[in-house]
Parts: sequence; structure tokens; C-alpha cells
Amino acid sequence: TSGALFLRGVVGERFMVRNSGATAVAEAVGDHALEYMTGGVVAVLGPTGRNLGAGMSGGVAYVHRLDPELVNPDARRSGELRLEPLDESDAAALRGLLERHREATGSARAAELLADFERAAGEFTKVLPRDWAAVHDIRRAAEEAGGDPDDAPTWAQILEATRG
Repeated sequence: TSGALFLRGVVGERFMVRNSGATAVAEAVGDHALEYMTGGVVAVLGPTGRNLGAGMSGGVAYVHRLDPELVNPDARRSGELRLEPLDESDAAALRGLLERHREATGSARAAELLADFERAAGEFTKVLPRDWAAVHDIRRAAEEAGGDPDDAPTWAQILEATRG
């Protein structure tokens, strides 16, 4: 539910299953990573196994050179998971994770990615659940409109406006 984990090396199957708020970085992961994840932030600096993100309903992952064919096929077909390039905010978050990972583990992989970060950031894919993203989009819109994102009437108004 919280904390940070930095792993220098390859992780086996089911990495960060049911993560609900922790931060984790690994250099590669096996099958079924991020399964049933409901929150938190994960960075994968190398290859993934198959069935990534099955049942993922929250949180965000940054995956280097993600092969979309390895994402859970049902989530891919239904659009439950969004696969996007990183924006400036994501790139800043990823840079921070890479720096912390390098500092905590002495990772050569993190050092390599940081050495040419602008290029490397373009090779990462952001993986996030569609509904999780919608909530964050609504909260951002409320803040940009000068509203309180935690105010239920504001949420309802913004949600209605996005539907119209």
C-alpha cells in the first residue's frame, strides 16, 4: 500500500500484483506483471513477459520499449488500458524514479537511460487504466477551472460538461 522498492535485475512473474500505492522500479519483469494493480507507480526499464496489466484498475506504469502485444489481450481490445507516450509531467516523474533507482542500486541500466534521457523518455510507454485516467482528467479540469477537485458538485458539473 505504500513505500518504495528498487530492484536491480530481472523480476519473475506477477510483479506488483495488487499494488495499491507503492512505488517500484525493476529492470525487467516476467509474465502477469501489474495484475490487479489499483494504485501506485511502477517503472520497468526493460522487457516484460506476457499478459501485462490484466485487471489493472489504477496506478500508472512506465515501460521501456513496451511491446503492445504483451499487454493483456482483453484490456488491449476493450481499451481498458491506455498506452500513451509520456508527457512532460510523466518524463519528470520517470527521471526522478531513474535517479532514485540508480542511487539506491548502482544500476548501470538506470545510468544508461539517464545519460541520454530525452531519447530514452521517448522510448517509454505510459500504461494506465482508462477509468483511472478519466478521474485524473476530471480532477485536472476542475483545478484548471479554479474549482475544488474534491467538491462533489464541481465533479458532477465537469463530468456533465465532458459528456456534452
